[in-house]
Amino acid sequence: MQKKILAAFFIIILLGILLSGFLNLTLIRTNYVDELENRLISNGLLLEKVIMDKGDSLTINDLQKMIIDYGKRINARITIIDEKGEVLADSVADMRTIENHYNRPEVLAVYQGEIGKSVRYSTTINEEMLYIALPVNIDIFQIKVIRLAITLQQINVINSKLYYYIGISVLFGLFASLILAYRFIKRLMKPIYEMTDVSRKIAEGDFNRRVDVTSDDEIGLLANNFNNMADILKTTIDKLSDNNTKFKALLISIINPIIAVDNTHRIILINPAAERLFEVKAEEAIGKHILEVIRNNALEERIKDLFENHQNTQLEIAIYEPKERILKIYTNLIRLEDDPTRVIGIVTLLEDVTEIRKLEKMRSDFVANVSHELKTPLTSISGFVETLKSDAIDDEETKMRFLDIIDIETERLSRLIDDILSLSEIESTTNNIRQEIYTTEAINEVIEIIKPIANDKEIVINTEIEGSLPQIYGNRDWFKQMLINLLDNAIKYTPQGGKVYINAYKKYKNVVIVVRDTGLGIPKNELPRLFERFYRVDKARSKKLGGTGLGLAIVKHIVIAFNGRIKVNSEVGKGTEFTVIIPIK
Repeated sequence: MQKKILAAFFIIILLGILLSGFLNLTLIRTNYVDELENRLISNGLLLEKVIMDKGDSLTINDLQKMIIDYGKRINARITIIDEKGEVLADSVADMRTIENHYNRPEVLAVYQGEIGKSVRYSTTINEEMLYIALPVNIDIFQIKVIRLAITLQQINVINSKLYYYIGISVLFGLFASLILAYRFIKRLMKPIYEMTDVSRKIAEGDFNRRVDVTSDDEIGLLANNFNNMADILKTTIDKLSDNNTKFKALLISIINPIIAVDNTHRIILINPAAERLFEVKAEEAIGKHILEVIRNNALEERIKDLFENHQNTQLEIAIYEPKERILKIYTNLIRLEDDPTRVIGIVTLLEDVTEIRKLEKMRSDFVANVSHELKTPLTSISGFVETLKSDAIDDEETKMRFLDIIDIETERLSRLIDDILSLSEIESTTNNIRQEIYTTEAINEVIEIIKPIANDKEIVINTEIEGSLPQIYGNRDWFKQMLINLLDNAIKYTPQGGKVYINAYKKYKNVVIVVRDTGLGIPKNELPRLFERFYRVDKARSKKLGGTGLGLAIVKHIVIAFNGRIKVNSEVGKGTEFTVIIPIK
């Protein structure tokens, strides 16, 4: 900008100096020509008087000599012309070759009663001349015109000098003006440069920068307004930044996924919970159509319906990418605060109810299974009791067999109720007592309890237990219940004369307990459901062996209560191995 202003100053000053110089040159030339005209007129009038004084004694030759002499004195060309335009005498030209001057413009003016004036190039002396023709009335020789002419050579010399001096003046004037203009423009531009620099710093985020200009002119007023604008901008940005920080903190702290879309169903906001749910980054999701993130046509239809009817709604959908989930979705219209009738989008709150629905299904299945498991022994007991009450059986042996069956079913019902109560207690974290458990001692106690059952089937229990296993913390009775269930299962599904192995050792910061049998084994496809409640691989055999279907479910929940893990490996015909890993702390 400084260069542009300096260039403008240069052009203006140059034009001013040139215009002034040429005006002065024209004025000087005009004054000089006027002065010459006046001098020639005066000389002409004087010459007229001299000729008239000579009178009739004057001859043509005398006239010629007189004007030659007089022309030299006044440094001018003198021409005497009669009424017909014939040249009677001339101080410069050769009279033998001179032509008639009647048609000369200055001569014609004299014949019309005026003083003739003309500036033109003379072919006689080959120079530009100023001609002044005076009307006279001298009887001798019928003289009517005295014409005086002077060369303009001198004025051209003066013009050249004027051009030279004007040029020098232009150069010095421009140099001095440019220096002054540069200093003035630099001083003028300094606050503008400062405002430019400060505005750049503010644009880069330094909102504390201000312009230091103390002048009282328009620049000072502009600087003050600029500083006021910067103050307002800083206050506004600080407020926006604070609101944005709070808004981001709020979005991060909300555990439910939130997605907002505009009127074209493109995502304009997504919180971290939604990013984790759909395994997508906010910068990748924003701007995409919502179906590119949540692939569900039912949601798209519901959003369209919401835009059309302007009614908030909720629905439950199933999605299959990136993982299979069941989502409960609450939608609400986004309206402008200052124009509630204008809808700019929809905010969607999602709730992952997958686990809730699984738990509900498990609860429903559990109730159904419990009902079925309770109904079977109760039906059997009820039938035999009705038979015995009817006195339809007289045989004592048959009665005793029926009573034995009732006793077995009652015992089975009792075990089932005990297992249900145990499982319910284990699932309740409020009953998870934290006790020091001497691991080696507790394992040996369980082995002593289970040995009589193993001996009845002639099954050998092989143990390999480290002598100084570290202590673990939790409910001692649950720990022993877990081991009893594992060993009891191993004995139940191991044929007579088989073997059961129990190993216990420390690995890293865990106690590892391995229970392995040489029983029937479990098919690979059955292993994932092995710890489900009431799930039996061979239902007929399990019931025959007195199983309730809750033993391994109880084991799993006890392991979870100890913050541990359980793994199972099995091969049909070779046996099954359960590995329990419990952290020491």
